Amino acid sequence: MKASFVVFVSLLPMTVCVLESCSNEPSKVDVRKAEIRAHDSIEIIDARKAKSVADSIIAFKEFEVEDLKKEFVFEKKPEYQTLGYYVLPGYAGDKSKYDFFPEVEEQGKLLYVSIDKKRNYTFKEVDVMNVGYEDNLPKGVSSKVKEDAAKCYLLAKTMQELAAAKDAKEKAERKVKFYEKKMEIAAEKLK
Repeated sequence: MKASFVVFVSLLPMTVCVLESCSNEPSKVDVRKAEIRAHDSIEIIDARKAKSVADSIIAFKEFEVEDLKKEFVFEKKPEYQTLGYYVLPGYAGDKSKYDFFPEVEEQGKLLYVSIDKKRNYTFKEVDVMNVGYEDNLPKGVSSKVKEDAAKCYLLAKTMQELAAAKDAKEKAERKVKFYEKKMEIAAEKLK
């Protein structure tokens, strides 16, 4: 024998109606609103968690970047450079004696700088998030240059990870504000 009753669950008041005909049966609109509120609650919890994780990563990466920067010299000529560069002490100052050297742009980009015989500079940006430092090195560079490129790669990658964590935190904060405001408006409508 089949039971002829319907089960409705309303998420907001957390009441269960299990009767053949229930006078307190929530409408489909009310059920949907409750589902949306539950979803929004989950979203705000996830966003707060993401913000917390980003805060932790930022604290660690800021410390790591500052520690790595101690091995570098910051160079910037404000009269013609809008951004400065972190270079290892051996490459600081006059670059004309080199035909290749690595450097890290102030914003965290790893650049391999090649200088031809006419002293023309060529800059090659290395995508540190997707390739290794050796993937873009010119053939025949010394082991010292490879070691220096590895140090620059580590600084650039850490700076980019820090920037990504800051972006993630900002995105999570915007999401939290959005859902808080949405829930506040929904609560106002219930009054």
